[in-house]
Amino acid sequence: MSWSDPARRFEAAEDVQLRAELRDLLGLGPQGAPMAAESTAELRALADDLRREAQRRSRTQRSRPTWGLLAAAALPLLAVLAGLGGWGFQQKQRADGLALQAQRQEQVLTQLATTHASEVAKERQAKEEVLQKLQLASLASRRGGRKSEPYLVIPVEKPLKATGDDYQRVKQKPQ
Repeated sequence: MSWSDPARRFEAAEDVQLRAELRDLLGLGPQGAPMAAESTAELRALADDLRREAQRRSRTQRSRPTWGLLAAAALPLLAVLAGLGGWGFQQKQRADGLALQAQRQEQVLTQLATTHASEVAKERQAKEEVLQKLQLASLASRRGGRKSEPYLVIPVEKPLKATGDDYQRVKQKPQ
């Protein structure tokens, strides 16, 4: 941790004392005073222990960036929103397809209705023409002195006798 780091202002008293002892052991004290005693193996071991403890604390006290935590918390929300967006898009496509199909069916029904109406109109017109012809024929026949029916009679040739091969028996005779 650098001496200019703002987090150092809020350091615990134990950390400040530990750092001061380490500086004294390494000969980097604030006064730059020479070491009073010679470094022994015991002091070197203690300095190594202190250095390791300082490194361990600096590793464990690292502040994690808050944006990383926010991103990790937002991932499930983003996944849900993406899923809802995909589902909504699928529903919109389905609704558009159904609307298009209904429109096509309506067009087909409209065409069928117009075709039927025109056929009915043609049939009516043909019936009216036939009725007019029949009325004209009946008027002409009345003028001629011959009595005839007001409707046109179409002659049909009837067979004189029905042959036996023309029918099938459906019901048996009661006994």
